[in-house]
Amino acid sequence: MKLFYKNNLKTVGLVAAALILPQVVFAQTITETQALDFGTIAIHSYAAVGRVTISPSGTFSYNANVSIIEPPQLGEYTITGAPASAGYSIVLPASVNIAGPGGPFVLDNLEYRPLVLLTDPSGNDEFTISGRLQTLGGGTPYGDGTYTTMFTVTVAF
Repeated sequence: MKLFYKNNLKTVGLVAAALILPQVVFAQTITETQALDFGTIAIHSYAAVGRVTISPSGTFSYNANVSIIEPPQLGEYTITGAPASAGYSIVLPASVNIAGPGGPFVLDNLEYRPLVLLTDPSGNDEFTISGRLQTLGGGTPYGDGTYTTMFTVTVAF
């Protein structure tokens, strides 16, 4: 099973204002340099839950109900053109269903790194996203094929 997804990155609140000064708007860009990808896996039993976890460090683990055919990889993202030396926040969904030719996978435990988000003096920064993918178990069948989803990652300055 080839599992992968693409994120839809959106930004909000990129405005700096003073009481008398006009608003300054920055035209930042967020680029996916490496997609969060859970690789290609084989599920041994539909009766039990299968899990693959990508840690914030980029290492991965999986339970005994899964075999890894192609390894998973951490998602990597770059911000350019943002306010200089500015802190920002990232909001990730609590969980996302991933559809495909069988039962849905659940993507959860999404995390970003670094924990302190701050652009450099040029308004650039990089961050990563990791998470956990799991089957429903309970006999829900999963067909061979590609499972994909999109989810929103909100970046606010």
